[in-house]
Order: sequence, then structure tokens, then C-alpha cells
Amino acid sequence: MASVPVKERVKVSQNWRLGRCREGVLLKWRCSQMPWMQLEGDSLYISQANFILAYQFRPDGASLNRRPLGVFAGHDEDVCHFVLANSHIISAGGDGKIGVHKIHSTFTVKYSAHEQEVNCVDCKGGIVVSGSRDRTAKVWSLSSGRLGQCLHTIQTEDRVWSIAISPLLSSFVTGTACCGHFSPLRIWDLNSGQLMTHLGSDFPPGAGVLDLMYESPSTLLSCGYDTYVRYWDLRASVSVSWSGKSPMTAPCTACRRMGTICWPQVPPTMVLCDCGIGAKGPAYTPSR
Repeated sequence: MASVPVKERVKVSQNWRLGRCREGVLLKWRCSQMPWMQLEGDSLYISQANFILAYQFRPDGASLNRRPLGVFAGHDEDVCHFVLANSHIISAGGDGKIGVHKIHSTFTVKYSAHEQEVNCVDCKGGIVVSGSRDRTAKVWSLSSGRLGQCLHTIQTEDRVWSIAISPLLSSFVTGTACCGHFSPLRIWDLNSGQLMTHLGSDFPPGAGVLDLMYESPSTLLSCGYDTYVRYWDLRASVSVSWSGKSPMTAPCTACRRMGTICWPQVPPTMVLCDCGIGAKGPAYTPSR
């Protein structure tokens, strides 16, 4: 927050108090899509079917140039997830393969990674981790001489929905379906592939973890099917949580910017929560 100008902080504070928001449609599709998106600077990367598109925002910051900056292809089935890592895009496909795409060139390579669809990937420090429906998580090298070489295979006993590497590059966390194993959140040593610890207890069956994000080496955000967004202190394995629980609550993806977490519900409602005071703000329902 210290890097955010005072004027902008006052504006955000007023918008939070009054429940103000601005709605705009950036892209439309003729058929239903469940894209993965990532905003990087003035560009929006978004998956559509078996490829990834990059769009640049116009100078007004509220609309996109309709012609994509880049198209990244190579998968035989839908792209399930992707991450941006320096000059590369690392993609996870329903074809069981991982794709490596150079952002500023046509270079693309893919390799067989899992026996079933790859649900999630993360990449830091030249290391890629992946999780799959085949109940395994794997660690891979991104270096040119070892690209596609599996360093560790971990039997998770459950489908892996989400994965994230620690900023310290010493461990990674997996979020699983909570069907075949009692704990959906487990931390593994990145160098050995050995289990280090698990987070939380008493998760109901099926409380799968759909998204993970490290805020720092010692704090982690998780969210999933049980409708809770949890903010973990990894030093003590404790968490605070916010719930959007209702009969119509859907799986959620959490993001945190300027001290605020947001997550979607069904019907299409966006819930905001102030992390500083742990209070929910007004729910926002888009008009379309």
C-alpha cells in the first residue's frame, strides 16, 4: 500500500465505502467459455479452447485492441491453466502435455507430462511444477539442456487442482480434490519431493482447493469448493477465513490487490473483503 499514491488510496476507500464500481465488457464469445486469464502490464493473456491469446489495452485502459498481439498454440485439447514466467508462457493442457511458449517469438515446444489432463502449473527460478487428474504432481526443469526432464514425481493420492511454488524456491504447495486424502493442502520440498507438512484439518469431503497464491514466503491464499477463502500464516499453520457460503455459491478464484480480496459467486455476484479489518463489503452483481 505504501507505493500507492495517497489520492488513489482515498479514491479506493470512498469506492469501498459507497460500493461504487465500473463495469465494462472487454471480450465476448459466441459459445460458453471458461478461460484462464492473467493481466501483465498493459496486456491481457486469456485462454480460449486450445490456444492462448494476448491482447493489449488501449491508452484509455478501459478497452482492448480487438486484434490480438499474439496467439500461442500447440495443445490438442483445451488449455486448462497457464502462467507467465519472464519471457515464457507455461501452459497446462487437457491433452496431458505442458507447453512452453516464448512470448516474443514463434518458439513453442510441448512435452508429455501426465497420463491425464494437466490441471495446473507454476514456474519460478527455472523450475516448473505441475498437477494432474492422474493424482500426481511433478517437478520439471526449464533449462534448455534439460527441458522436459522430470526431476520428481509425487503421488498425491488425489486429483491435483492447484499448485504454487514458494517465493523462496524451497518448496511448493498442492491443492487437491479432498476426496482421496484427508488434507487438500500439502507442502512439499522442491529439491527432494518429500512431504514437509499439511495445512488445516477437518475439511469436509470434496472441499477441493481450486486456486493458490503466495503473498510472501510465509503467507498463502487458498480458495475452493467449500466456499471459503483462507489466508494462511505458514509459520504457525493457522489461517483466517472469509466465506461466501450460500446454497448458490460456486467455486471461487481469489485475488488480492491493494488490501482487498474478491471472489465470484453464482448468480454472477462479486464479493469484496477488506483484508485489513476482515469485513465484507457490498456484493457487486454485473448486469450481464
